[in-house]
Amino acid sequence: MVTASLSDSDFRVLAGLMAGPHGRPVSPGDPARLLVVFSCADAEVGRAAAQLYAEGLVRHIVFSGGIGKDSGGLAGLGISEAAFLASVAIADGLPPTAVTLEESACNGRENAVRSLTLAAEKHLVGDGDRVAGLAPTQRSRRLFEELRYQAAALRCPGVVDAGFASGAIDPAAADIRAELLGELRGLHEMHDRSPQRIFRLDEFQSGGTHFGLVRRAGLG
Repeated sequence: MVTASLSDSDFRVLAGLMAGPHGRPVSPGDPARLLVVFSCADAEVGRAAAQLYAEGLVRHIVFSGGIGKDSGGLAGLGISEAAFLASVAIADGLPPTAVTLEESACNGRENAVRSLTLAAEKHLVGDGDRVAGLAPTQRSRRLFEELRYQAAALRCPGVVDAGFASGAIDPAAADIRAELLGELRGLHEMHDRSPQRIFRLDEFQSGGTHFGLVRRAGLG
């Protein structure tokens, strides 16, 4: 019902907002010391992580994810999302020495908190080091914001200032549209939740650049 108020053009804009990249550009001369991968059962995410490493854009990768709603058939095999994606990335050339697994997280907040905590404990990131996130395209903006907020809340030594996405996105597909609307709702509302999940994003609030999308979607 709410989808009817958004035009095809609106969905294309919304897909572009979610897809990224987000934050400050990363380059081989200015890489992210740490990449946090929000894991799932989509092998494309693992391949994207391997490519980012091969291009010299990231130095070390934490794959985070146990068994959750995006695990698909992995649960029946007893394989964590993190282990699955790491194996895909290693098969694509990622050195095992560049990999750390976090296999207990079951949602985005846990992915962020547990990965950052583990990285600090293992001294994978130091003061001022750049930290980036990687997630499936339609979720990458929200999960980048979640990682950014949790890093500040935990007083992580690193600075989360970049976000990557994996895979293409079809803004005409009904299931993708439903997910994009959920992501838009999150960016509009999640700063008001307890515990807080992201910083308030003025662009998605009344008077903000993208509030028209929020209003037309019936979310604000």
